[in-house]
Amino acid sequence: MSFREKLAWTQLLVLLGFGVAYFGPVFGSYLGWAAVPGGGQFMWMVACIIGLIVGQVVLAVALAIVTAIRTPAEARSPKDERDRQVGLLGTRTGFYVLVTGIICAMLSLHHGADKVMLVNFIFFALLLAELSRLGTQVFMYRRGW
Repeated sequence: MSFREKLAWTQLLVLLGFGVAYFGPVFGSYLGWAAVPGGGQFMWMVACIIGLIVGQVVLAVALAIVTAIRTPAEARSPKDERDRQVGLLGTRTGFYVLVTGIICAMLSLHHGADKVMLVNFIFFALLLAELSRLGTQVFMYRRGW
């Protein structure tokens, strides 16, 4: 497994874990399965998002450092043509998912969503876009392209 593939895997798993940790209770409260403090209060949401973003960044950087220490020669090597193409394909996939998610979030306003729900839908679209970008990269690396 190449260094860039290891980074994509670690980022994908970290983002998936933190996404489930935030959106599980949030969407569970919308469906009546879970209770969010204050019934989905905005300040609770902001505090959770800030905490999860900081935690995700810290964990992703720590795992990237550990991966770089384990393979220092590969970590210093520049991206080759394959890595650039895999990155571009992942970015293209993530962009289409993001645009579709944002349009769906905006349309949710016409179906009775409030501002807090709109913000959660937009954050969910961002999460799905990043997961699809990283998932495409992992798929392309695994495929051997």
